Amino acid sequence: MKITRSAATLLLTSGVLALSPLALAQELPGWNLVWSDEFNGPTLDTTKWRAEDAALVKNNEQQYYSPNNVFIAGGNMLIKAERLWQGGRPYTSGLIETRNKFSQTFGRIEARMRLPGTQGIWPAFWMLPQSGSWPPEIDIMELLGHDPTRVYMSNHWGVYPSTWTYRTTGYTGPNFTTTYNTFAVEWHSNRLDFYVNGVRRATHNQGIPQTPFYIILNTAVGGDWPGFPDASTVFPQWMRVDWVRVYQPIIQNASLESMGPNANAGLYGWGNWGNAFYDGTLGRSGSSSAKIFGNFNGGANNSGIYQDMNATPGKRYRAQAWWYTPSGDKIASPNFAALNIEWRNAQGQLISFETFPSIDSTTPANTWVQSEVRGIAPPGTARARIVAIFLQNNNAGGSIRVDDLDIREVQCPPDLAPDFAVDDSDFVLFADAYNELVCGTPCPADFNNDGIVDDADFVIFADAYNELTCP
Repeated sequence: MKITRSAATLLLTSGVLALSPLALAQELPGWNLVWSDEFNGPTLDTTKWRAEDAALVKNNEQQYYSPNNVFIAGGNMLIKAERLWQGGRPYTSGLIETRNKFSQTFGRIEARMRLPGTQGIWPAFWMLPQSGSWPPEIDIMELLGHDPTRVYMSNHWGVYPSTWTYRTTGYTGPNFTTTYNTFAVEWHSNRLDFYVNGVRRATHNQGIPQTPFYIILNTAVGGDWPGFPDASTVFPQWMRVDWVRVYQPIIQNASLESMGPNANAGLYGWGNWGNAFYDGTLGRSGSSSAKIFGNFNGGANNSGIYQDMNATPGKRYRAQAWWYTPSGDKIASPNFAALNIEWRNAQGQLISFETFPSIDSTTPANTWVQSEVRGIAPPGTARARIVAIFLQNNNAGGSIRVDDLDIREVQCPPDLAPDFAVDDSDFVLFADAYNELVCGTPCPADFNNDGIVDDADFVIFADAYNELTCP
């Protein structure tokens, strides 16, 4: 059951001003899109990228990087590697980078691409520090052309050459030279999660960089690792990149695992008040959570943590969290904890809120339980705040933990039939478009307006169909 209270009921609200807003654009659940290139223009966008023009001395590679080997065509960025003498090198290829144009610390960085192959060809999607130092280095994807079904994900750290080291994980999948695939890294302050086609294939938790990095796409020819072209090598070779996208999480440090760029053992990304602290010994999805308990001041009081996201009046939002109370410090009656969505205006003032009492003295100890609260942003809303709050009454004791918090917009698809309801008739129409891909342009089931009916549209539709959250 969802309980709604007015702004006057201050006991259940955080009573603090809003955090800085995050970016508005969102194309991936849980993330805000902050930078992208879809490569839809006639030429490379030089406000975003610089094309290399040099014979770089790296890894005993044999190519000259020329801007003339970088093209935009058919909504793709193309890098051509060919057997052509230039700048004293027997091969010519391309490299583009965002240095001095875009860099970021942490987030999700991903690209959809089809890779070049054959002996001695070495495509890469990687990142380096904006400062120009090395190491560190993040290699989101590398492929050795003679082995087209295996990609490598790596990070480098230390001081070269004395303490430099690295970790590399390989993944064998489809033939990456004949199909388009998506490669991504989710860069947190304490780990790197590497993904291929939306599935996590590796996690590295050593030597995690803490400074801004820029993005690089290139195809090297030859080198100590891939070896050199031979009679089996086919030229020209093409790297085809459909898009590159960079995100920041809507909720920073949702799992309470990250220490932040300064490696502080605190609630990185979260505001807090009262008795709300980082607990590095107990977590649901990892080793950490937030510990919250009362102030023991003799009267009713509250403590909690909170974080904001941008919100739009009339849109629907959902917040979720996991809760735990330990047997050695079990929450006592009449105390309870609640999950709130607070609606705040541009000045950070509270308009109203939704709340769900999530854990109390009747909740089993030593067990993680989930709660959820939903609501529609009222007029005047600029920000939605997720709040985990502990309510103490009569000086009763106990504590709770909260972990894996999430808040996001619930996107509502149109009534496809239309019959004024999202129901079975809409599901049939959607499934036809999704499974058979028979829709034309514009496609009625392309809910996120990206030109295709894909998994992202299915998520939007399923949420409305299964949860019945949309009119």
